[in-house]
Amino acid sequence: MLKRGSIVLSIWSGINFLLAAAILSSVVIFNANSPLLVMVFDKSEIASLDAKVIASLNALTILYNSCSVGLSVLVWLIIRKSLIASQKWAFWVLLFVIGFVEVMAFIASAEVGNVRWQVNVLQSVLYLVGIGLSGYSLFKGDKK
Repeated sequence: MLKRGSIVLSIWSGINFLLAAAILSSVVIFNANSPLLVMVFDKSEIASLDAKVIASLNALTILYNSCSVGLSVLVWLIIRKSLIASQKWAFWVLLFVIGFVEVMAFIASAEVGNVRWQVNVLQSVLYLVGIGLSGYSLFKGDKK
């Protein structure tokens, strides 16, 4: 079960990494606006926004997604190097760090009308299944 839990948590990390890297690439490399802009506002509302508001939203998007890419890589490394080796500290770190991120994702999404609830639910299910399987294996003695 530890291996299955690690695989599910790795999938969480991979999806998180790919989404953040794609958004980061679109804003930084292709000079696009934050995807959140079109998810929250319609075209007429976007046209009426001050350029400083859009630039601020783009800056926050770059900051958030660069942190998300880094977190995804660190989570993956902890899974591959420590959790799979049955080190309990890795379980506790992943439980609290990913759990905190998941709770904050729902709180942030609620502020803008839950526009990305599908991603939040998918990521939360992966987190709960992965951490549940890993925790059961580590603390109930099933190390497979």
